[in-house]
Amino acid sequence: MKALLVVCISLFALSVLFALRIAISSYLGERSDFTRWPATDISRHPERSGISGLTEISFSAPGEPKVAAWYAPSRNRAAIVLVHGTGTDRSSLLAEARLLTQSGFGVLALDLPGQGESDGRTQWGVPERHAIMAAVDWLRRRGEVDPSRIGGFGHSMGAYVLTQTAVLDRRLTAIVLAGCPNDVVEQNWITTSRWGLLSQLPTYWALRASRMPLDMLPKDIIGAIAPRAVLIINGELDLSVPPYMAKQLFAAAGEPKALWMMPGTHHSDYSMIAPNEYAARLVDFYRSNLLK
Repeated sequence: MKALLVVCISLFALSVLFALRIAISSYLGERSDFTRWPATDISRHPERSGISGLTEISFSAPGEPKVAAWYAPSRNRAAIVLVHGTGTDRSSLLAEARLLTQSGFGVLALDLPGQGESDGRTQWGVPERHAIMAAVDWLRRRGEVDPSRIGGFGHSMGAYVLTQTAVLDRRLTAIVLAGCPNDVVEQNWITTSRWGLLSQLPTYWALRASRMPLDMLPKDIIGAIAPRAVLIINGELDLSVPPYMAKQLFAAAGEPKALWMMPGTHHSDYSMIAPNEYAARLVDFYRSNLLK
């Protein structure tokens, strides 16, 4: 009887430890989205990118933190702001920068506040919107850029904050949203469902502790981007942003709009799985909406 009691107590203790491990891991995993991702080596050395004319720049709006970025000058009077997602910096969009510059577009790829070499604190909300608006301001002062021909590309949470910015700043003319969550709470609830509430609740608590604003959900506001064009891209095998979210965004968006569900792709492997078609779709979209 005593031995059985010891076994039961041991199993209970192991169960508690297991539950704590899941909860702590889930909490810290979400909190990591709000901590600084250090600048990669290629970010500091754009001359190694193979992109002609790509240089490091920085800018800021009055009273706002410094934003670090890459810029490659436009050769066709149009330019695109590239906005990265969580756990990375501007270098994660090197493939997009390369294919767009090869087609003559200017490219401004920024490190969002609190990421890479940009100052500030990550919130995935107001600071990021202000940084993107400051990028538009900077581009509009460039002599080679037509102020009416500025587009945006966002991936993952970068697409999330780009959606918000495009609603607020109508100077952004053509918007590509790749792997964009429709609702950050819903997305986290689904992607952390493996252990049920053991993983879901700590993730939600971490999200709330970050003070991330939960207003302006893309699924609620995307329609306000119209009549500016929107292209929504999502991997058919994406586990981070399930395909139904892209379909929901497309249904809520106004015209003109397009949806591309990429076969065989996940959350961030578009340029690796289908490089030629990916390049063609992006370039065609921006040509159609920025150069005509």
